[in-house]
Amino acid sequence: MPIPDDPALMVRELSRLFVRSQRAQSASVDGASNVQCHVLTELLRVDGLSQQALADRLSLDKAWISRAVDSLVSDGVVQKSPHDTDGRSVKLSLTALGRIRAEKLEQTLNAHATQVFEHIPQAQHAQIHDALAILIEALVNSNRQQEEDGLVEQA
Repeated sequence: MPIPDDPALMVRELSRLFVRSQRAQSASVDGASNVQCHVLTELLRVDGLSQQALADRLSLDKAWISRAVDSLVSDGVVQKSPHDTDGRSVKLSLTALGRIRAEKLEQTLNAHATQVFEHIPQAQHAQIHDALAILIEALVNSNRQQEEDGLVEQA
């Protein structure tokens, strides 16, 4: 596929290719489903989320999250405990085994990202870094604006 000229389309294509490649890497770690991998890495970032908050953060269907969480609970990598403030909800946390598994997954995904950079000339790394920092800031600001406008749930 030719590289698009439109910067917005380039970002979409970059995201699509990178996510697809990361999914292939995560599947090779321990055979977990993509949703389970998302759950593990998100709980590694923010442990103690409610199942609803996790579904909102990942923008995934609650039923998919529920099945993935139940499987991870039965594997002994996620535990459910009563939520501190909402009696109808449970708090999800990584077990010690879950933390090890999530950290291994995170290391694999980070190593993959590093390997991608090996295909970019060293002289361009600073340029790529600066461009990515600009994109991250733009996404953070866009998400913040959408939250303020009530277009998305705050995560």
